[in-house]
Amino acid sequence: MLIGVSRDSLHRNIIIDLCLMLGVPVVGSKTNEMTIFGRKIFLIGAHDEGAVRKIQGSTLALAYVDEAAVVPAPFWRMLLSRLSKPGAQLLATCNPEGPAHWLKKEFIDRAGQLNLKHWHFTLDDNPSLSEEYKESLKAEYTGMWYARFVRGEWAVAHGLIYDGFDDDNLTENYDLNPNYYIVGLDYGSANPTAATLIACAPKQWPQLYVQDIFYYDSRAEGRGLTDAELADRLQEWLTPYNVNRIYMDPSAVSLRLEMQRRKLPVKEAINDVLPGIKTVGKFISQKNLVINKSCQKLIEEIQTYAWDPKAADRGDDKPMKQADHLSDATRYALHSAFRHGFGDPDRDLSLAAIRRRAYGEQSQMAGFSGLDAW
Repeated sequence: MLIGVSRDSLHRNIIIDLCLMLGVPVVGSKTNEMTIFGRKIFLIGAHDEGAVRKIQGSTLALAYVDEAAVVPAPFWRMLLSRLSKPGAQLLATCNPEGPAHWLKKEFIDRAGQLNLKHWHFTLDDNPSLSEEYKESLKAEYTGMWYARFVRGEWAVAHGLIYDGFDDDNLTENYDLNPNYYIVGLDYGSANPTAATLIACAPKQWPQLYVQDIFYYDSRAEGRGLTDAELADRLQEWLTPYNVNRIYMDPSAVSLRLEMQRRKLPVKEAINDVLPGIKTVGKFISQKNLVINKSCQKLIEEIQTYAWDPKAADRGDDKPMKQADHLSDATRYALHSAFRHGFGDPDRDLSLAAIRRRAYGEQSQMAGFSGLDAW
């Protein structure tokens, strides 16, 4: 059995390269089983605890788990109980999470008590990456992300989230001639509604510029706004700009419908918190995101945006939910539009690129291809 967080990620990360290297036909992304060298292999996505039902009753000789740290613990335990053939083995790979994570505490830390071996690798141990690419990754990551993805440590999430933010991320007059604007919008009724306007210029990619912010706090103002009133204010705010895409809080269904009726270019944002924080953090640490000093409220949020220590004690990575509305809006925009980053060899999933990667070559994303709407 081959297991990934999702069937699609398993196909992209493992199955295609495996089939190419073994010289067997690549199965379709919707196929749930395949045969290699006479062995039937089941292909499973395990994104939540409901995946346990997919493997109940199985009898396995071998299992491989990709990104084991994000597989639910109940699924992992059920999988162990399914390896009942004599000499059965489980192989797994993962990026590290926090030191209180169940995989670290219950299995890796107890390796001496279990029939288990584990290996620790750093980014520098990867022989298929060039030194130039490794150095670019080291420059992108800071803080917890650097400890986990470069040094391979099970590092705790603590302190400031955007610890690479400094004066180099601030400007008063930025030399950028934008012809493309995106907006991130975080909606609130009792909480504030916040939005960030981000200017882009393809010729200066990957440089981005937060040019303006919108912020309406119904508590501070003494009254809430209807969807129509809020859409009026947002439309007026955006009138001077040629906005190409507005990435909206997925929970703001009624406001999104109101803005769609006005022919505004709205789209539901991708609300993956930790991947989104990582995307924003890369832009900040590389100084590819600069903010106009007039956007003081956003600056204050970024400078105080911190990990929740209580969640870290439970083994979870969560930001503290306070003064984070503009930070969330910025994350919606950057992760929805640029979640594949720049210089990411996994961005191009064409068959030619997959074949190059299977034989140790790197494909590099060029230009503005990471942007959702281009």
